[in-house]
Amino acid sequence: MSRALYTSVSGLKAHQTKMDVIANNIANVNTYGYKTSRATFRDVFYQNISAGGGSNAATGGLGGMNPFQVGYGAAVASIDTSHANTGYATTNIGSDCYINGEGYFIVGSLQAGSTEDFGPVYYSRVGMFEFDEAGWLVDITGRLVAGVEVGATGSGPNNSFEHTELFPIRIDYATLDGDPAMPLNNIKIGSDGVVSAVGADGVTYAFDTSGGLVAISGTGAATDGFIAIALAQVPNPAGLEMVGNSYYTTSANAGDPLNYQTGTYNLGSIRTGGLEMSATDISQEFADMIMTQRGFQANARIINVVDGMLEEVVNLKR
Repeated sequence: MSRALYTSVSGLKAHQTKMDVIANNIANVNTYGYKTSRATFRDVFYQNISAGGGSNAATGGLGGMNPFQVGYGAAVASIDTSHANTGYATTNIGSDCYINGEGYFIVGSLQAGSTEDFGPVYYSRVGMFEFDEAGWLVDITGRLVAGVEVGATGSGPNNSFEHTELFPIRIDYATLDGDPAMPLNNIKIGSDGVVSAVGADGVTYAFDTSGGLVAISGTGAATDGFIAIALAQVPNPAGLEMVGNSYYTTSANAGDPLNYQTGTYNLGSIRTGGLEMSATDISQEFADMIMTQRGFQANARIINVVDGMLEEVVNLKR
């Protein structure tokens, strides 16, 4: 009977972990860009009471016997995350970006003493961006948004841009002070990730890698040499590790991300004025909660029953 106690305890622990996962999903029902997790179970160990045997009936022996085994409960087999795309939540804020398709925004900070080289980066589906007082395009935690130079070819696999070929997106107000195009108006982010603005002279400008102006409308308009928001293509999104603040980092099983301009190499385009909704399906979570609660309750009931059986054994001698 002690085996049943240990078996039931393993079931309690497994269902408690699953309930923890469900609670986190429900807690993030209104978290932009949240991807739901699920916990799955597996059986863990079996004790062989009797090994199976083949039939010897043809030679005067006995027939075959199936193995006799007693199981020792359940354990959590996996806690995995679904990275399926979810819906568009309108915010009416022009700098909010929704990825319409595959890919992840790349955000980070600069190496000490550098104005271009990124340090460690994070990946995110939440494009809650704005320009700070110094002209840097940042997310809600102040991390810089990474971009690539339009028209350039990366030196990585499949012409992807290496980590060192990413640039922060900014408007260098200090350098542009006194420029005839200033002040800039109607700053917006295009579906291809290009950040542009209309100058005082009526020309539409994008920004180069140092935050200077590049005219992209009018006579002699440039078609390259300016910055666009970069997206990362992750070989195995399920291998990403969640680190909070809607950020992911790569793990050994995620593969090396390939960085490209938005809208290229099968990556999604950007739609502004909204953010990605949470992937939590509240009705599914409540259904899973009921099943998990009943599983926990059943395992707890077994412990009560076994306790009663042990009590009967103790009371045999009185």
